[in-house]
Amino acid sequence: MFSSRKIDFLVLVIFCAAAFWWRLGSLGLIDPDEPFYAQTAHEMAQTGDWLTPQIYGKPQFEKPILYYWLLSGSFKMLGESEFTGRLPTAVFSTALVLLTWSFGCAVWNRRAGFLAALVLATGLIFCVMSRLMLTDVPLAFFLAGAVFSYWFATRDHEKRNYWLVLHVACTGLAVLTKGPIGSLIPFMATVAFTLTTRRKLLFSGKGFWWGLAAYAVIVVPWYGLMFAQHARQFWEEFFVRDNFLRLIHAEHPANNHIWYYPGLLLVGSIPWLPMVVMAVWRLCRGWRANEGEWFQWCWLLTSLVFLTIAQSKLPSYGFYLFVPLGLIIGHTLDEFLERGFVSVAEKRTVIILSVVQCLIGALAGSLVKVARPFEAPALFLSALLAIGVFFLLTGRLRSWLLANAASSIGLLAGALTIATPAVQAESSARPVAEALLRMRHDDEPILCGKFLVRGIIYYTHAPVTVLAKNAQPFWAAHPLPVVVWGKAQKEIKEFMAAHPTALCTVRKSEWKTLADLGAFPKAEDFQEIGENVVFRARAEGSPKPAAWTVNAVPNTAK
Repeated sequence: MFSSRKIDFLVLVIFCAAAFWWRLGSLGLIDPDEPFYAQTAHEMAQTGDWLTPQIYGKPQFEKPILYYWLLSGSFKMLGESEFTGRLPTAVFSTALVLLTWSFGCAVWNRRAGFLAALVLATGLIFCVMSRLMLTDVPLAFFLAGAVFSYWFATRDHEKRNYWLVLHVACTGLAVLTKGPIGSLIPFMATVAFTLTTRRKLLFSGKGFWWGLAAYAVIVVPWYGLMFAQHARQFWEEFFVRDNFLRLIHAEHPANNHIWYYPGLLLVGSIPWLPMVVMAVWRLCRGWRANEGEWFQWCWLLTSLVFLTIAQSKLPSYGFYLFVPLGLIIGHTLDEFLERGFVSVAEKRTVIILSVVQCLIGALAGSLVKVARPFEAPALFLSALLAIGVFFLLTGRLRSWLLANAASSIGLLAGALTIATPAVQAESSARPVAEALLRMRHDDEPILCGKFLVRGIIYYTHAPVTVLAKNAQPFWAAHPLPVVVWGKAQKEIKEFMAAHPTALCTVRKSEWKTLADLGAFPKAEDFQEIGENVVFRARAEGSPKPAAWTVNAVPNTAK
């Protein structure tokens, strides 16, 4: 017979399989980040240079080496595909859910640990990002390992040295995954907990010094080699541009708002949004958290403040925040199941918030244009959440939990089946690249807007010229030719003078501007693929080969 813990383990593995592994390679790589990592790993595996990350034949230092090793190793051992590229992410996401389960069980009890892991595995943002090539997923695992190890070091005096070594070693792995933030995040969390609980910092003694030795073994060789081989370039690109400048300069100005990460935590936690609000409400009302939960609040709040102060903001940067949040929600749910609602106001609040997140799904599926590929999946999510509301109203809390957990899996199932073509057309360069390859004649040049260029290069393996508003369209410089378009269209005219025809792909918004400016008077074989357009540009006076099928369109935006 299976023990209760084994049953919990099997249930969590089933949820992880559905959330992270099922149809993992069905979607093309999502632009622009996934093709960037895939191309770097591809070149590492092809060239055999396993030390210096490179893209388009030139060194690039946007991220440290560990994640590229994982990707390249997966490509080498299992072949190159969308599935093998996302395999390391799925492995680390599953491991992180199980690590959270184990930690929650040790700190509180079996049910709280199980609920924390279930909340983490089925949260909307966590489900989605755990299916993508992102450094933030292994980063979250190593950060959790570091923070959890420090907690055990404060409790287990006999094995304190062991836990401290593991704590510092995990921070080293985090630094080798994404840089200095790997040390900063655990440091802020542990110091905040130590100061607020009037404990003694454990950064001393034999365990800590052995930990520093392990940290040096993990971190120093690769960083030292990069300084030795690429001193100035490595310093300026990795430390200055990709760490310091992102701290003080908004790479994505539209995201730079104080409410960005709180909003991400709320919406990204669906279907557990009501419990996020309840946990915050209890904290703000002066509720006294036990030390295990307070430790998670110290981690969550210090990181939330830091990420909010940092000017560059992206959803992936806050991925690891869902780990402490999941533990807090898991413990809160455990208390709800133990004692029920303590007041009518508390019950009413949870019901209202459950209805709100149900309406969010319904509105996303029926009204919001941005969610167009997800209409049916979003409505399915809303239906399952509505079933959960019914269970909540009738007092069946365990059935409510099950309906909530199933809702995000239902959304993914819909998106990866009935909505796959539409999702792919909206988010991936793969269908555009396939269209270009079908249209391409011999070595016909390709012009591509900056958003899709990485994916187009990865899928076509053809030379691509970037079509952009300025000469440096990327945050990190890429060794790619750039044609700048402006009111005079000088560079476009020069390019077309040298190439009688060229295949072009840009976003629909860019095409509208280019069409208004008359950049491509002869746009032929015009296609719309999701939010992108594909066409053949022909220079004035260029003859049309009889073998080509041409479907000319007016010079207006589609």
